[in-house]
Amino acid sequence: MSAPLSASPGTPGERSPAASLEGVRRPALLLAALVVSACGADARPATTPRVQLELSSPGDGRQLRAASIEVSGTVTPGGAQVRVAGAAARVDGGSFTATVALQPGGNVIDVTATAEGRRPAADALRVVRDMRVELPVLAGHDGDEALARLKALGLEPREQRGDSWIDRLIPGPDEVCALKPPAGTLVQPQSRVTLIVARSC
Repeated sequence: MSAPLSASPGTPGERSPAASLEGVRRPALLLAALVVSACGADARPATTPRVQLELSSPGDGRQLRAASIEVSGTVTPGGAQVRVAGAAARVDGGSFTATVALQPGGNVIDVTATAEGRRPAADALRVVRDMRVELPVLAGHDGDEALARLKALGLEPREQRGDSWIDRLIPGPDEVCALKPPAGTLVQPQSRVTLIVARSC
């Protein structure tokens, strides 16, 4: 009669508990890897079309002295809702417009567009409100009229005589001969401007 098989590790007749566990673990790990791979592929969301937003005006970085500016552009689909600087814009046939009040100095204007079934779109533009005042041409104007006009522009005008005391004996109003700084110069609000006046320039 032959001897019974040994249960010692390494004998070919019987698998040890560790070997049996390893045999189960490998297929389980392979199955888990396949599941993770499949989940990763399915987790990617389907691409949703984005709203098409394009700004027409003003150009980015524009400088102006006006207190407000009109922002315009196009949007697709034409029924999308557009907000400019947080307020609803007028949309007509895919074109939108909005008037935005400007603060002194730099302004950043945000534009957003949304539509059902589409991803939102956003853009922004920068506008600089230049608060400087351009000095008008006043040569030949009545002195009092020129003073009033400069004050209305937020400036501080003063008169300087450009004639002699003999010239002042000539009857009639003073007229503006020149400005200091000269006409066309850009100055800050409340700047002092000198009007050179005389009975006759």
